[in-house]
Amino acid sequence: MQLENNVDDIYTQETEAKNNDIGMINPHSGAGVLVRENGLLEAFADYGLGFRIDPETQSFSIFAPNLKLFYQKIEEIRYDQNMTFIKDEYKEALDAIDNKESD
Repeated sequence: MQLENNVDDIYTQETEAKNNDIGMINPHSGAGVLVRENGLLEAFADYGLGFRIDPETQSFSIFAPNLKLFYQKIEEIRYDQNMTFIKDEYKEALDAIDNKESD
């Protein structure tokens, strides 16, 4: 039979660094940046205000009651498009490899 966990205790555990986590947490405000043992990267300034990058779910999550974006240009790249993360540099690298093999 499992023990019943108090929600506040679980929240406290999640806002604390574990032995194999790397990062900083302000002991007074609870704000901090952590790189978890499982590769999860998270930063929170307040309860419900921060971001999380999760390699397991391949997701980038932003938590904020108000979200403000300032940008000059936005570009959407979808995985169903033929694309590469390294744009022109990828072609240059392939050309260099092809030239090396021809020599």
